This record gives sequence, structure tokens and C-alpha cells, in this order.
Amino acid sequence: MFALPTAGRAQEDVLYFAATGHRLSNAYGFLNHWRSSNGPQTLGAPLTEPFEQHGLMVQYFEYGRLEHHPAYEGAILRGRLGAEYAEALWKEFAPPDPVVLGHREARLFPETGYAVGDSFLSFWETMGGLDVFGLPISNPAWEYIGTQMAMVQYFERARLEAYPGASEAGTLIQIGSLGRDLALLRGLPTAAVDPAGASVVDHYGQPLPIPTPLPPTAVPPTAIPPTAIPAPAAPAPASAPAPTAVPAPAAPAPAPRGGKAIIVDLSDQWLYAYEGDRMVFDAPVSTGRDGFNTPVGRYAIYAKVRSQTMSGCIAGECWNVPNVPHAMYIVGDVALHGTYWHNQFGTGVRRSHGCINLPLNAAAWVYEWAPTGTPVTVRW
Repeated sequence: MFALPTAGRAQEDVLYFAATGHRLSNAYGFLNHWRSSNGPQTLGAPLTEPFEQHGLMVQYFEYGRLEHHPAYEGAILRGRLGAEYAEALWKEFAPPDPVVLGHREARLFPETGYAVGDSFLSFWETMGGLDVFGLPISNPAWEYIGTQMAMVQYFERARLEAYPGASEAGTLIQIGSLGRDLALLRGLPTAAVDPAGASVVDHYGQPLPIPTPLPPTAVPPTAIPPTAIPAPAAPAPASAPAPTAVPAPAAPAPAPRGGKAIIVDLSDQWLYAYEGDRMVFDAPVSTGRDGFNTPVGRYAIYAKVRSQTMSGCIAGECWNVPNVPHAMYIVGDVALHGTYWHNQFGTGVRRSHGCINLPLNAAAWVYEWAPTGTPVTVRW
């Protein structure tokens, strides 16, 4: 635990954000850029210290990344987090939508062929335009953001999110936390640092008159940080399915908790079941493919159905699958369930329309083991 600095010794040109445990200074000009480009709204608080990445000094923030470019006379530019996040999650965007292109209030960007319209355009222009967001690289489309559905549009440097009816004025527009998501995905150093000598400030850069206890980590409490430390595996119960030919990856270390919990790791395409800190079961899975990506977040099993017909239509694709066994719904129409129509679990092939496909025996075991209310974390 660090002792927070007293006001008399603090430096005004070095800020320490109590909410995330990181400093922001002008060692590379990042503080001046943060202040001059509406940093509290367009970047948020820092999540890392400056460090070298791909030959540049960079610093990650909640909504973006600042880069110091010596080759351009020390210019401070924003990283292409929107494009990088889409590439990391294998997102494939549809061609430009003629409806959006033809809207009289939309603005077409010939460089990418996509247009920005309606409330996104007003927000884009007001909050910094090309310098902050870059060019559009997708159409507006519905997407899960945590447990909520939002209309989103991807730009080179950011993702804009619209939540209809979420504010008194109607639609709430905000910038997605891609800086946080990529920091977690890449396992970047987000642990809190020593605040000595800095001015302690709140999330918006305003001085804190009363010292605030230092958080143990800069990673938000709703996220489980990546780890390379495998949890000790326990023998599977007698009713568990026989091991598949695909070797199980090292299990992620669970956050300290009591009771039962499930982790679904999208990178490994594997499910882990825990009782307290002890792994009691694991199984390969196949999750949502591009355009139907399984939403990342922390959920809980809210409904269980032993067998049902699953049907629906999304993005021009329709399906009707009878007798789907052991469905456990975690958010909206997304469920863990048994799957008899393919056997590509744990191979990296993502086959579903968003659900988490399990081998039949594995789904049956999880269904009997996990009661309604069991926490389920879906993570990269």
C-alpha cells in the first residue's frame, strides 16, 4: 500500500488518478494533449504508465491510446484502437449500407466508403472529429456491450455507442472503453503505481481534497485480468465426459470467491467450472462466429431449460433446431447448451450464433451442477 502525497509536495504537472492508480505527466507531452483535447470525455483516466510499444512511447487510457511520434516532430497522435480491436476479435464488417449513404443528413467518407449520420455524426463532430475518432470503418449495427444491446459504429480510433432511451434527452451517445478492453486482452501492465510527488485527482482530473485509498489494481472490478498462472486441476467427477482429443489449455486463475462459478475463455475456446478457488471441471466449447460474437462480460445463469427447440433469424440467417438439450441462459438469448450437430469444440472454430456450444455430456454435467444464479464470466 502506497501513502498518498500531501498537497504541499504535489506537482501540478504530474497527475495521479486515484480511480485507476496511474500517473499522467508531460514526460512525452501526454498530459498537455489530454488537457487540450477534452481528455476526461474522449480518453478517460490512464490505465497504464507510458511504455514502449512497436517502437513508440505509448500510454493506454480507458477510451484510447496516446502515441509519441518522434518522426513527426514529437507529435502526439491517438492510436487506431477501433481498427485494432476489430482485428483482434476477427470482426468482419458488412459493405457500406445504401440506406445510410443515401440519408440527406449523413456524411460520406470516400476514404473508407462508409458514412456517419444522425446522432453519431453530431457527436463525432462535437467531440473532435478526425483527430479523435478517425474515419468510420463500419456501418451502425446492434451489438452487445456487456449485458446491454447498443447501436454501435466503429471508427479507426474508437467505437461510438448509442443507448436509446438511456437519458432524459433520449439516446445516450458515449465512447466505448476499447483502451480498457485491449489492455486486458493484451495483458498490459495495469497494476497501480506509487503516487509520490503527484497531485491526486479524480476521474476528471480535478484535485481530491481528501486522500483516497489506493485501489489494488487498475483493472475494473468487473473484469478478470489475464494471467499466465494455471490453477491446479482437480479430477473430473464420475459423471463428467471423457477427455476429448484436444488438449485443455492452462486454466485461468479465478478471482477469489465462494460458491460455484463458471469462466468461459473465448481465446482458449474452453469452459472452466470452479467451487471457490478449486477447478472441478473443464470442457471445450465453440462460441459465436463473426457477426454473432458471444458477448464478453460477467453474467449469471437466469433460466434453465432441459430441452427445447431453438429458432430465430438474424442478419438474413434463419435456423430451427429441435431438441437442444440442457440450455442455461446467461444474457438475453445467449445460453450454454449441449450441441449434437457438430464436434468442433476447443479447436478454435467458432460455429454458433452467439451461444456457447458444449459437448452433450459436458452440457449435461454443467446443467446438473450449476443452479440458477451461478456467475458466468465470458472473457478473452
